[in-house]
Amino acid sequence: AGMAAAVAAAVDGCRVLLVDEGHALGGHLRAGDADDLAALDALRAEVAADPAIEVLTDAVVIGRYDGNWVGIVQRDVEAPAGERLIKARPSVLIVAAGLIERPYVFAGNDRPGVMLSTGVRRLINLYAVRPGTRAVVASANAAGDAAIRDLERVGVEVAHVEDLRDGGELLRTRGRGRVTAAQVRGGRWVDCDLVVTAAGWTAPTSLTNMAGDRPVYHPEAARFVPDPTRLPPDVMVVGGLAGDGTTSTLVEHARTSGQEAARRARGAATPRPVTPLGLDPHPATFRASTHGFVDLSEDVTSADLVAAAGEGYDSVELLKRYTTVTMGPMQGKLETVNAVAVLGEATGRDPGEVGTTVWRPPYQPVTLGALASGAHDPIRRSPMQPWHEATGAVPLVAGAWVRPDHYGDPQAEARRVREQVGLIDVTPIGKLDLAGPDIPDLLELLYVNRWRKLPVGRVRYGVMCGEDGVVLDDGVVGRLADDHYLMTTTSSGAAAVREWVEQWLQLERPDLRVHVTPVTTAYASMNLAGPASRDVLAAVCEDVDLTPEAFPYLHVRTGRIAGVDGCVLWRIGFTGELSYELHVPAGYGLHVWEALLEAGHPHGIGPFGVEAQRILRLEKGHLIVGQDTDGLTHPRSAALDWAVKLDKPDFAGRPELAWDAEREDHPRLVALTPPDGEVPPEASQILDAQGGIAGRITSSRRSPTLGRAVCLAQVAAELAAPGTVVTIVLPDGRRIEGRVEEHLAQVDPDGERVRG
Repeated sequence: AGMAAAVAAAVDGCRVLLVDEGHALGGHLRAGDADDLAALDALRAEVAADPAIEVLTDAVVIGRYDGNWVGIVQRDVEAPAGERLIKARPSVLIVAAGLIERPYVFAGNDRPGVMLSTGVRRLINLYAVRPGTRAVVASANAAGDAAIRDLERVGVEVAHVEDLRDGGELLRTRGRGRVTAAQVRGGRWVDCDLVVTAAGWTAPTSLTNMAGDRPVYHPEAARFVPDPTRLPPDVMVVGGLAGDGTTSTLVEHARTSGQEAARRARGAATPRPVTPLGLDPHPATFRASTHGFVDLSEDVTSADLVAAAGEGYDSVELLKRYTTVTMGPMQGKLETVNAVAVLGEATGRDPGEVGTTVWRPPYQPVTLGALASGAHDPIRRSPMQPWHEATGAVPLVAGAWVRPDHYGDPQAEARRVREQVGLIDVTPIGKLDLAGPDIPDLLELLYVNRWRKLPVGRVRYGVMCGEDGVVLDDGVVGRLADDHYLMTTTSSGAAAVREWVEQWLQLERPDLRVHVTPVTTAYASMNLAGPASRDVLAAVCEDVDLTPEAFPYLHVRTGRIAGVDGCVLWRIGFTGELSYELHVPAGYGLHVWEALLEAGHPHGIGPFGVEAQRILRLEKGHLIVGQDTDGLTHPRSAALDWAVKLDKPDFAGRPELAWDAEREDHPRLVALTPPDGEVPPEASQILDAQGGIAGRITSSRRSPTLGRAVCLAQVAAELAAPGTVVTIVLPDGRRIEGRVEEHLAQVDPDGERVRG
């Protein structure tokens, strides 16, 4: 019915989102007979042929809120949690939830081997699983009769059929571990390993409840159904939720409903009612004369409900809260109507007088992973992102930013930077513009190293620590003028550093005359790296002398690039090569990017992504805060003790670092070389001589320059001496050895290339 309604609405000019809880479209038809499968094939073909219909399988609408806002959880998707939350606001919501088969309550109905008729048919027809060898079937409808035919077709002996339509009764089962016999009307026991029940249907009215409707009980059909006259005009029901009929009858009703939904979606002033479906008669077969489980999730029996009613909990809402019936993960889908029937029987009322509980979102349990997996924050893209997408870059979502991970071959990209020249988009680097006469005082407090004597035109690398002495962030700061600096941070630390700076200015030292302006998105940033980078930049830079004498390493200049004024040029080298980090006004980012690529064409330039940058920085031994450090890492453990100046009067974390300087037992960051051919995955454990955990691999890649793995690792102090051989445990349990190197840098440890 849902497919038919979707096609009808799409034919009438609507865009349709078709959400199906199953792995494929089709509902109960998927487990049906030849006629059902033929109807299913025809409907699927209609859906597939209409481009206006978007299909989500393995998905479920978990709730309907005011204004037809609906939440959808889709599973088995490429997302951090393997599922995602989709928010949609349809003009008209068509609910085609079908019917859920209702269990039969009797003694031993929780024993393995007791199954619903629809479950049996799914096992046989969808999964080719024979559910047993000898069956007892208790049937009150055509679904039970169809299950009998399917069981016999696959060779299951149907030992007994108990017809609930003429007063039959399934009393109890017995067996240890699974069913071995069932007792039927008259007390007769029948040996079996499978008990099948077909006792009736529950209409899953959750979404219509959420739209303001309360279901109405129809005794002739022994089920609650929604009342279409009480639904808002932007919610409609089709299929088994709307009534009974043959497949063709349900499809025809759904097509008419889909056409009316399209009319309402286009803004029809007066909704037209759709001729309702009828309800097939069905006996009120809720439970036997014995007591059994009503709520299989919460272990609530019919005897528990009768006892609760006797204690005065004669309201279904009170009964729910007292016994926890319907409060488990099934949220009433299987147990609500049986609970209502048992309460009605215990209090002498009709199920319609008892009424149902109120369904609230979510319709199905939702993991925190699904709720947290969506893009709840704006996604940031650099001005060059359209170029990356057009050239086939593989995207990487890093925090709030989409970045190029690689362009096909990160190893080749890294080799190009080492041998020729490459260009990388580093726009997400955090950038803070600092203005005012007291900037040196602020920097002295924020960083562990010194800043007062930084001359205009120079750049310095800095390390920030928290008050606990743990490494917070690192980056470079350049002095553009006497009272004007540009601070950069790690991409992931940009927001935290900004808050940290403001905390010092507003709470600790409000007397400092410093104005901070976040300019991360005001600049498009790129790094031009490689032996030919100076020649490429010279072709587009008009007013900056790029000679090594005029613009040496760790200096900064401002000038014009490719005709764009106000560009900032850093002479730094995270990759370990001669390189220039360029910050240009964001509106001209793509223009400058393309100009550099054009100028570098004779030199073999090409773009490189984050993965190649990771390889290059690892070859050079440059750490990444948050990967090679953790929430306990002090500068000495990160091989940054050279930067800590304890003779400064004060800075964030100084007391902790003074205490840390007296210790010799802190872990150390070292470079490790594993055996040829092995690249131990990051987080692989390192063992000491006694087999205890003594460290971990923090970064590892295969180096195209060296032709082997390069690794950084945190190891215990006693394992940090150069030449020490350590044991590395791989995820598959194998143990390999690794040698501690003398330098963190495995390529150009003396830094001649970066200063070239």
